[in-house]
Amino acid sequence: MKKMALHWKILLGMLLGVVIGLIAIQFSWGQGFVTDWIKPLGQIFISLLKLIAVPLVIVSLSKGITDFKDLSDLSKIGGRTIGFYLFTTVLAVILGLSLVNAFAPGSNVNPDALINLSEGFTASMSDKIASADIGNKGPLSFFVELVPQNMFNAFTNNASMLQVIFVTIFFSICMLLIPSKHAKPVKKLIDSINKIMLKMVDVIMLTAPYAVAALIATLIAETTNAELFIALLRYAALLLFGMLLLIGVYVLLIMLYAKKSPKYFLKGILPAQLTALTTSSSMATLPVTMKCVEENLGVEQEISSFVCPVGATINMDATSLMQAIAAVFVCQVLGHDLTLTDQLTIVLTATLASIGAAATPSAGIIMLVIVLESVGFPSEKLAVALAMIMSVDRPLDMARTVVNISGDSCVAVLVAKSLKKLK
Repeated sequence: MKKMALHWKILLGMLLGVVIGLIAIQFSWGQGFVTDWIKPLGQIFISLLKLIAVPLVIVSLSKGITDFKDLSDLSKIGGRTIGFYLFTTVLAVILGLSLVNAFAPGSNVNPDALINLSEGFTASMSDKIASADIGNKGPLSFFVELVPQNMFNAFTNNASMLQVIFVTIFFSICMLLIPSKHAKPVKKLIDSINKIMLKMVDVIMLTAPYAVAALIATLIAETTNAELFIALLRYAALLLFGMLLLIGVYVLLIMLYAKKSPKYFLKGILPAQLTALTTSSSMATLPVTMKCVEENLGVEQEISSFVCPVGATINMDATSLMQAIAAVFVCQVLGHDLTLTDQLTIVLTATLASIGAAATPSAGIIMLVIVLESVGFPSEKLAVALAMIMSVDRPLDMARTVVNISGDSCVAVLVAKSLKKLK
């Protein structure tokens, strides 16, 4: 009997989660039961994925770099990777601005509804605003924060992934610069650890269908703000439409540049997309993304081990799309006019902010503070603006993560094709 593919198992898990969640909300004790007995299963799964995220990035990225013969090979893949990522990010922001200006979803929102929307959210907004910390940062603060004072501290924090990548690239480049007889023992150790980490991914993914069921059931059982989803339905629908268009752009790039069919790409990354939908974290999904890119899309490991970890950290196309749509949307609702210069500023700021954002759930909210402040949005209205977006952000964050990892996978294929490393 043919073994059921992982993506079908995950889909069945999602359906089971929906059934459990819908049954749970019919009873007064249902939410408590799901929270106490089912939710922990999903939390353990996400923790396992995050557990291996940092060591997987370290060994896979280091292996990918040290597999090159010299630094010229590394510069080729690095330049093309960054180039493709910047292209898709800028494209996403421009697409978002075009859609939100064309459909103007915030032009007819009832101002009285803002009071209700802000209640329950405003209290937590100060933390989000403070997290952005715009005013105290200089133009080169990004590069200052890129270099950790203690690399071991960086290795213990998933939110410091850019620092982890910097240290790993620096270490790996130095391995290429020393005589091979000294680097060889370390290289063998890294290769062995990499194989162990990949096997850990395989074992963890055996639990994915059950974990997905738990996560979906929890989401349904704990959702108590359904009326807020309706209040911002047009914004949500426009953002989802934009993300669908982005997936179409990826498919088009795969067809035109890599000469591959839509089925090859969409079927190949489906397990990673379903995992992303439930974890809402590009970094937590990274092990599955790399597995799909290598085994299903035929990208050689030396490419995927560099492109995917970098992409999970700096490439957030759907999040950049959201910045453009959300920023203009709240300005439409609250009557803050944006000039052409302001909208061009959004393109630049959203692109740069996406590079520095953590690959964690709701990182887009932090980025939105940066984008709004860059166009002179009134600080006294910032809490209300974020409250509007936060009210519907959880399900949209799940969808954004799906598109973000799809973009990473697309770029991995494009880079592999350009270097003749696509099987």
